[in-house]
Amino acid sequence: MSTLNSPVNSSRLKKTKGGRVRCVVYLPKSEADDIEKQAEEQDTSQSSIIANFYYKGKNIKPEGQNE
Repeated sequence: MSTLNSPVNSSRLKKTKGGRVRCVVYLPKSEADDIEKQAEEQDTSQSSIIANFYYKGKNIKPEGQNE
């Protein structure tokens, strides 16, 4: 199989257990515009930007939790 058409750097996320499902996110227009601008600047998808925000927020530990 040829790799000539393959991207040099793949930015795909790791596989998640249980797979993924479609999710709709409603945002204020100003936030949606900011995400669209970031996606254009970083040459990535809007869903990737939203996923990064989600995972960063998910990994923040509440105060007093030391794991």
